Amino acid sequence: MQSMNDLPGILLWTIAVFFSILIHELGHAFVAKRYGATPIIHLHGMGGFMAHNAALNRKQSIAVSAAGPGASLALGIATLLVFVIIPPDTSGGKLLSTYMIYINFFWTFVNLLPILPLDGGQIARDVLGPSRSEITRWIGVFFAGAIAIWAFNIGQVFLGLMLAYLGFMNYQQQPRGPMA
Repeated sequence: MQSMNDLPGILLWTIAVFFSILIHELGHAFVAKRYGATPIIHLHGMGGFMAHNAALNRKQSIAVSAAGPGASLALGIATLLVFVIIPPDTSGGKLLSTYMIYINFFWTFVNLLPILPLDGGQIARDVLGPSRSEITRWIGVFFAGAIAIWAFNIGQVFLGLMLAYLGFMNYQQQPRGPMA
């Protein structure tokens, strides 16, 4: 990926991230609305989330959780097809396309890891069911720890820190026995 030490690169990265997150959250919202929910999208500095007011069954909840990554992958594929069929004629267009492809493939892969509160963790939680919430969290601790170690080993400090934090969050949510 090209360096983002220049203002145009930072602006293009910001546009790509904002648009990608918005499409991702709209994917969740569209499916939630299909199940009768009233979705609300919240965007913030570290991403976003979609909240809704409906009590969904497990199958519906899985569909809502999977819809965001599905929308992201569709956006990534669309960007890749446009990039191949109509190559951008400016360096800014190439850079924006590169960012869009990276964000919508790599970060979707990360988001599908079975680590709460990521979409993959929510899918794992719903597949395993409420009686196995402790197993879901331990799966999150394991995956987050393993991938954090890998990320640090290849020099991806931000990814490593993010996954270490998510692993710690999953560990903290483990039920504790009675205090002695």
